[in-house]
Amino acid sequence: MAKKKKATAVKLAESEIKDLENIRFTFSELTRMIGENEINITGLQGKKVELIESLNKLRKKQNDVVKELEDKYGKGKISLDTNEFTPTQE
Repeated sequence: MAKKKKATAVKLAESEIKDLENIRFTFSELTRMIGENEINITGLQGKKVELIESLNKLRKKQNDVVKELEDKYGKGKISLDTNEFTPTQE
């Protein structure tokens, strides 16, 4: 049976160490930045949901006001420039 040769440790060159350290640092920074972006995305998604809910509430309020005005004045057009209601001819 042949004896296995014992591996001998070799010192890395300074440039090789710097390359490996740069890779490790850059990997760490990129991972951190991805995490921060994911947190921001989550916050933006939550804000988007809130804004959509607000928009839906505003649309409902608009429909309620239009219904009230139609019940009071009938069908027609409203001008916010002149603050006048003009009934439509049926």
